[in-house]
Amino acid sequence: MPQVPLTSSRASSAAIRRCPACGQRIGKAPPPRCPLCDYRFDDEKVTGLDVTPFAKAYSRDQKGWWEMAKWVWSAEWVRLTHLALMRGSVASAFFSRLGLVLLAGAFAIFDATRKGWRFVTDSPAIELGSLLPVGEGWLHVASAPRPLPLGHPPDLQVDLWWNMAQTFVAAAIVMTVGWFALWLLMQLIRAGANRAHKPAYRGEKRMSAAIQYSTAWAVPIILGASITLLRPISYMGKIAAWPWYPPRQVFELAAAVVVGFGVVMWWFWLVRLGFTAPRRTRGRVVAFFALGVPVLVAGAGVGWWFGVEPHYAVLFELLGVNF
Repeated sequence: MPQVPLTSSRASSAAIRRCPACGQRIGKAPPPRCPLCDYRFDDEKVTGLDVTPFAKAYSRDQKGWWEMAKWVWSAEWVRLTHLALMRGSVASAFFSRLGLVLLAGAFAIFDATRKGWRFVTDSPAIELGSLLPVGEGWLHVASAPRPLPLGHPPDLQVDLWWNMAQTFVAAAIVMTVGWFALWLLMQLIRAGANRAHKPAYRGEKRMSAAIQYSTAWAVPIILGASITLLRPISYMGKIAAWPWYPPRQVFELAAAVVVGFGVVMWWFWLVRLGFTAPRRTRGRVVAFFALGVPVLVAGAGVGWWFGVEPHYAVLFELLGVNF
């Protein structure tokens, strides 16, 4: 039985499928340049074009997100300078979209352990008469040992309820609205970085691809947020008075450390990126990444807290799943 040489199969799998710069589909016999944007397939050193490993993988319809994330994390000075000179492309935009999905997922995971959980005391005065849920879908997941001790404080939490609908509705809202808010934040960061350059450099679109690839730092953030999924163990252990259970602060501290690491490293990576700017405009760019980006992120957080968070109670009442 004849065997197909490995070289032919590899060559076939490595054929150019689409342009990494503009996304134009390419035929079986690719020309030297992209017919749409004039990208040179045979020249990996074209200044301004996205020639990252992910762009190459994207052009061949191959996977490469994880490899590119590691490439971003380990970027030394020379690589970072090279990346700063690349303009944003279809490939970098696709990479960024996936990174923002991961970030939105991290927010949804965190909110899933906040929404839908209700601690209840046995005091109508404290609970305003609501000791049992009036909405649909509530599950009684834990209760304090009965009978309750005499003279216990009226604010002692004795029952824990969970509503799956509340949890999943909140997670869906965070996933959808959060992704859009993150996308808008990234657009503002790209626009701000461009404006931070002096006018002579603004038309070059420096760092536009690098900022999109910086979403690789979403990975430690979603890992940290995933730790908070263990918080309900503490909720139930506290209410049911288990002999031992991990305090919720343990999970929250571990999550905060991992998430904080991801956020700080992303910010530090951007500051390093700012130092690759031309000397004449370097101070302005570094100042934007060092000071402007934290202000934008804080503003997004404040906008979320006051723009979205207060509406959950109204939404849950409309859906009939309020407590």
